[in-house]
Amino acid sequence: MKVLHYKFRRQILRINVAETSWDLDRFIDFIEANPVLGFDTESTGLDWWNSDRGFRIRLAQFGNGVESWVLPVEVNAQFKAAAIWALRKAERLIAHNGTFDQHVSERTLGVTLEELAPKMLDTKIFAHLVDPRGVKEFGPGAKLEELVKYYIDPVAASEVKGSMASIAKRYKVKKAEIWPLVETWDEEYLLYAGTDPIWAYRLLHVLMPKVPARSRASGLIGWEHRLAHVTALMERTGYLVDAEYAAMRIAELKAEEEQWVGVASQWVENINSDKQLIEAFHRLGFKLTKKTKKGNLSVDSEVLDSIDHPLSEAVKKATKAAKWRKTWFEAAINGMDSQGRVHASMNTLGARTARYSISGAIAAQTFPAKDGYVRHSFIAEEGHVTVSIDFGNMELRVMASASNDPVMLEAFHADEDLHNITAIAAFGPMEPGQKKHSKRAAGKGTNFAIGFGGTWRAVTDGFGVPEEDAKRAVEAFWCTYLGVAKFAEKLKGDARRTGYIYTATDRRLPVDRRRLYSALNYYIQSTARDITARAILHLHAAGFTPWMRLPVHDEIVFSFPRERAAELTEKAARIMEFTFKGLLIPADGEIGDRSWGSVLDLEDSKH
Repeated sequence: MKVLHYKFRRQILRINVAETSWDLDRFIDFIEANPVLGFDTESTGLDWWNSDRGFRIRLAQFGNGVESWVLPVEVNAQFKAAAIWALRKAERLIAHNGTFDQHVSERTLGVTLEELAPKMLDTKIFAHLVDPRGVKEFGPGAKLEELVKYYIDPVAASEVKGSMASIAKRYKVKKAEIWPLVETWDEEYLLYAGTDPIWAYRLLHVLMPKVPARSRASGLIGWEHRLAHVTALMERTGYLVDAEYAAMRIAELKAEEEQWVGVASQWVENINSDKQLIEAFHRLGFKLTKKTKKGNLSVDSEVLDSIDHPLSEAVKKATKAAKWRKTWFEAAINGMDSQGRVHASMNTLGARTARYSISGAIAAQTFPAKDGYVRHSFIAEEGHVTVSIDFGNMELRVMASASNDPVMLEAFHADEDLHNITAIAAFGPMEPGQKKHSKRAAGKGTNFAIGFGGTWRAVTDGFGVPEEDAKRAVEAFWCTYLGVAKFAEKLKGDARRTGYIYTATDRRLPVDRRRLYSALNYYIQSTARDITARAILHLHAAGFTPWMRLPVHDEIVFSFPRERAAELTEKAARIMEFTFKGLLIPADGEIGDRSWGSVLDLEDSKH
């Protein structure tokens, strides 16, 4: 047995590394003496779905607050059996971003998500409930290294959690490439791995008492863990890819990129060379003034947009084609498992407000709105159709009901057009016989911009509304919806006094004192997110999880058997709809053909 030590705040952390099967007796004694254990894995990468194509677990680590065991499961079948036994023996497992370790354990050790989830406590969830701000927002962050630095010890975070960068440097590779290459018995690697379960164990004991009492009483800890489990099940199922369609789009975009690179070649050899572009624009008589943070001249998209010349146009179009090809279609092709599926990463706590983020092979939140172009790459099962069910005007309905605004509530109860009402307040009545106000776009832009924390500039930039119209519409909004104005002032007052607000589910959200106007937006976005989360949990309880593919904002995408699509869509929509403070937030489904994109191609699609 190899024993490593790390001195930490006048304590000595002990890391035991099993070298032979004879060491397992002491490992077993340790597990039996510690029913609550920190847990972590080290693997060859992040692509756990490729366990039949080279992905493997390397180490399994278990620990308490001062001691851990590292089992190099890749070198000894008995170590692997011991890790499986320990996972099933433990009463509680504490991990950071535990969903990943559950996927790894299921794919490589055969211990299923269903076995692990009920006993897993995820410090990432606790950290978000305590303080959801990222490091750039002057908060603790969400990564284990960031949280160790903030809550435990900055020196340990740098020396141990930051050590993989120095290991990679020693092996002369990038950090992203080191995981399958570092030697099993590299002591710096073993120290890094062996302290992870200790940090997770300690972090939980630091964070648990810091979770707001209101959040605990409302059951948010259990709620978020259950939600993480359901989305992990969706990740495990994955989404089928229409590889032929994606390949066609790749070929088209590559040809388009080459066409525009050819146009640009009249002036530059490499469109990705800032130096060549700057020199070319100077030769053409354009004076560049914008600087990068390092003080160099910039040729970013803003600069290119300001230059009226075929070179700038060619660079923009070539760059766009390359980005679309790599981000959307090549990511899907390259991310497929051996069964032709991609497995997106669903971060259920992706923002300060807890809104989801989807990353990996399905960058869903970057797909063009109201367009099936990219979504055609993802298809329902054989004999199934794609169904999209989304909530109707969820953010606006949350705003209306939370603020108890009489004008908004009346509009929704009477099924009137809220965007028309805002336009009428700003610009006067509609012409006789009109169904839509001529300035409805300004009303719509204002309603959504306010809900998302924007000003008249957001109405102009996001909806193409002239500046004068945007300013009038925003002013009319606050004069018309006095209940919203009062509620927004209350939230700002709470934030000014305490530094945070509580949402409808008793989630505590910090609000920057220089951005108190964000309080209304945070409340609306977070509450809307939790209504979607509730829908996911209720759908799971009703047995819909095998058919769920992705949650995207206020939409859930399903793969339903074709012959049952209408029946299941209606059932799922009724499960999803929710009455919030007396106002129904409806859910409506659209049934497409096999591809996700086919839903958006429907003639009467709401998307």
